[in-house]
Amino acid sequence: MSPTGVKQVSVVWDAYTTTKDALVVCILTEWDGFKSLDYKKIYDNMQKPAFIFDGRNVVDADKLREIGFIVYAIGKPLDAWLKDMPAVV
Repeated sequence: MSPTGVKQVSVVWDAYTTTKDALVVCILTEWDGFKSLDYKKIYDNMQKPAFIFDGRNVVDADKLREIGFIVYAIGKPLDAWLKDMPAVV
């Protein structure tokens, strides 16, 4: 990574601070901590539409959809209304 790239990286340890005003949450590990987060609180503080990519199938996609998230989970079908879209940008 270049020195200028390092200046653009920030580390935040609190999930709620990290996701404030975010467009997407990406879950890329199987850590148990992801299961106990308050996803309603996270959703309320994100930009909309709010997306979650669950690369490890750690969270309950149906519950997240009930909250309002658009969920992409590895190995699981897309929401029906997303299947006909050429791309989600």
